[in-house]
Amino acid sequence: MTGQLTTASDAAAYITAGKATVTLVSKKTGTRFTYEIKHGSQRTDAGGFKMDTSTPLFVKVLAGPQNTDDYMYLGFIPNNNHGTLVAGRKGRPDAPSFKALSWVLQALERDLLPEQLEVWHEGACGRCGRKLTVPKSIENGIGPECARKVHTHI
Repeated sequence: MTGQLTTASDAAAYITAGKATVTLVSKKTGTRFTYEIKHGSQRTDAGGFKMDTSTPLFVKVLAGPQNTDDYMYLGFIPNNNHGTLVAGRKGRPDAPSFKALSWVLQALERDLLPEQLEVWHEGACGRCGRKLTVPKSIENGIGPECARKVHTHI
């Protein structure tokens, strides 16, 4: 189940929550890009991994037909400036997917959700990745437990 994010604050919170898969759709052209935006991870004492919120948000863009594996590294969003997208070594700032996300992040930084834009989440919490089942959580893309832990502004 997917959901459309309809406010700038919900879109900003979801995108920067740490484990988001988001699709941006232009109402004007129909062009869409799907991104994975995640914090890095670190090994725990028990040998598993946990999200490392001290890392920047790493951004990948869907670049092929397989929507689980065909992601290509695009760049990162610094911790201290969620309104900026920085190209990684293989990222191209002139790529349409880079320009689109950069434009959206700058708009969200100003608390604006452009009228010509649709922002969709995949039906999983943007912070922990669990399936969303509570109607309010489906609406804003963040589960009730995680909502208490995420910043509401970009």
